[in-house]
Amino acid sequence: MCGKNGLRDSSVQAILNANYMADRLDGDYKVLYRGETGRVAHEFIIDCNEFKEYGIKEEDIAKRLIDYGFHAPTMSWPVAGGIMIEPTESEDLQEIERYVYALKKIR
Repeated sequence: MCGKNGLRDSSVQAILNANYMADRLDGDYKVLYRGETGRVAHEFIIDCNEFKEYGIKEEDIAKRLIDYGFHAPTMSWPVAGGIMIEPTESEDLQEIERYVYALKKIR
């Protein structure tokens, strides 16, 4: 329905959104699997294994995201102890910032 150009534009926006979020969360969370240029694809994985020494698992972080009004993300796939975050092309900057804020507060 988007046509060739619309599909490309949607894909570019999804990649931009994921990289923006990954960069905003880097430092608070370990972002896994960046490419040679330091970029992620349309999704990225944060490693939550460092929190296990405090008795906190990725499920706990995902459940806390629900308290902020977000659907729980994919957990422990493809990385055990990780959370996969996939912002869509339709997310606006305000919603992306709200998600980043929630993850930073959870941290």
